[in-house]
Amino acid sequence: MRRRLLLAALSGLAVIALEAGPAAGGHETLSILLPASPLEGSRLFAAKGCLGCHAVHGEGGTAGPDLGRSTLNRPLLEIAAVMWNHAPGMEHLFQEKHVRRPTFEPPEMASLLAFLYYLGSLDPPGDADRGALLFRQKGCQGCHALDGRGGGVGPDLTSFSRYASPLFLTTALWNRGKAMAAAMEAKNVPRPSFQGSDIPDLLAYIRGAGGSAARVYAPPGSPKRGEALFAQKRCLGCHSVRGHGGKVGPDLAVQLRGSLMQIAGAMWNHGPKMWTTMAERGVEVPALSTEQMSDLISYLYFFQFIDPPGDARRGSAVYKDKRCGSCHGSATSRVAAPPLAAAVEKLKTPLAVMTAMWNHAGQMTEMMAEENVAWPVLKGGEMADLIAYLLRVQDGSKK
Repeated sequence: MRRRLLLAALSGLAVIALEAGPAAGGHETLSILLPASPLEGSRLFAAKGCLGCHAVHGEGGTAGPDLGRSTLNRPLLEIAAVMWNHAPGMEHLFQEKHVRRPTFEPPEMASLLAFLYYLGSLDPPGDADRGALLFRQKGCQGCHALDGRGGGVGPDLTSFSRYASPLFLTTALWNRGKAMAAAMEAKNVPRPSFQGSDIPDLLAYIRGAGGSAARVYAPPGSPKRGEALFAQKRCLGCHSVRGHGGKVGPDLAVQLRGSLMQIAGAMWNHGPKMWTTMAERGVEVPALSTEQMSDLISYLYFFQFIDPPGDARRGSAVYKDKRCGSCHGSATSRVAAPPLAAAVEKLKTPLAVMTAMWNHAGQMTEMMAEENVAWPVLKGGEMADLIAYLLRVQDGSKK
């Protein structure tokens, strides 16, 4: 029953697939690969049978790892490398279960990998005991009441006990940040910072202390809407995204890391510096609704989804080290594999190349097993480097 509910939920959250584009480095690439909804790939995850082997937060198969546990919280081509490295083991399971290996078109692969990447953005449920300690250490009770106890300078936080998502608390912290800073300064209270799981832990304590049984959820943010919001709220005036935008603040696609709530915590931590800069530039501090906050931090989180550009020279070394040429294009090889440069010529983009690698991995597994050839494992940025090399060769450039 729970499995059917999960399938229904995943299917209901799925929308259209991503348009495929190059998966290397620049601002344009990031914009092309941003999903309208981070959950749109869930439809493919269910339809392609992935739930038969993999669970998502405990719901699904157990033959493979639970993919809701931040297993694939890494850039697109690194996720592809993990799938590639496990291709022989997965092929064995497909045969054991008598199921056909799923194949993908590049837009489908992009959508699926965006969904798997998004699963790593969600923080685990907060720790109420740690939240209680934080509530005292950060001096929250000096200004805020909770369940009838505490200060009256700020709003009573009992109202937040009905929220299941920390996004509501995060949005309130952002919108009231300047007023809170002024009140803390007046009371000579140090302004707290938030790290790691601080915000989910605080909400867990507020929920327990407030005693509300209600559950109010925030919808998943849309990275595509967040991109538009980032420009609309004039964030681009100060911050750049992979070189595109202002130079006053840091390039967020290079420096920003972490889960959704860790990104929200970073926004709070840097609030005073941002307010000062905005005042100097005559820019109003933008107010955000909960939906807008969700969209914006989803967009910021997806900065980490795009791999840095691959290095063709390193890719040439990977090609030789993994002995790809022993099978591909070798006249002496007993494995009938086509020359990779000729095959890649029809593919044009890194996303198309890695999709073709997945689609042909089953056939390659059988052929390499028959010839007792070791499966080439790709680590770190080797997938991006190898694809950069292959695309450079098919363009006719020097190796």
